[in-house]
Amino acid sequence: MSKLKFSAEEVDILKEAYALGHQGWKLDKLTPIKQKIKAKKRLIQGEICCYCLRDTTGEAKMVLDIEHILPKSLRPRNMFTMKNLAISCKRCNLQIKQTKTDFLTVPINQLPKRAFKSGFYRFVHPNLDYVESHIERVFSGRTKSRIVKYVFPETSSKGRYTYEYFKLKELEVDTANNAQGRRKRKKIKDERIRVAFDALTQY
Repeated sequence: MSKLKFSAEEVDILKEAYALGHQGWKLDKLTPIKQKIKAKKRLIQGEICCYCLRDTTGEAKMVLDIEHILPKSLRPRNMFTMKNLAISCKRCNLQIKQTKTDFLTVPINQLPKRAFKSGFYRFVHPNLDYVESHIERVFSGRTKSRIVKYVFPETSSKGRYTYEYFKLKELEVDTANNAQGRRKRKKIKDERIRVAFDALTQY
């Protein structure tokens, strides 16, 4: 697939945004360029979230985020690096990953200039790893009651880490409950109460 190309005018806008640091991402005139990046990345990824692999076909642009794998606030130099950009759902980006960097094998301030090598990332990197070699999202059942299951080779530490880091078991449980007509259980925010509840209901 061909690389994303920018016009001379677009390059000037990118430079202007870059000069503002990570706040440059909010530059109004950058909006058409971000839409261009999002469309290209959605095409490359095959309309799935880069982390949970959920199908995003037909979803509104606002529902999906351009994800900075290395947070732009901590690594502004890579704010427009294509290898650092992917498309994720809001659950994976805003609720789980946020601006955390605990998925790196070294502290972010110790990453070299050339930071885009698979070994620096504990989870499956959507631009550096062959995703299907580490984790897959499979289905069973009929269309209206499909149950989702994530499978990964025992030899893939990245697959297991991705499964645990992005709490993919929650998505498996949700689809199983939906298939059986059960209502989705509301998440208990108080950690002490949640731990106690889980202890009572695990058998």
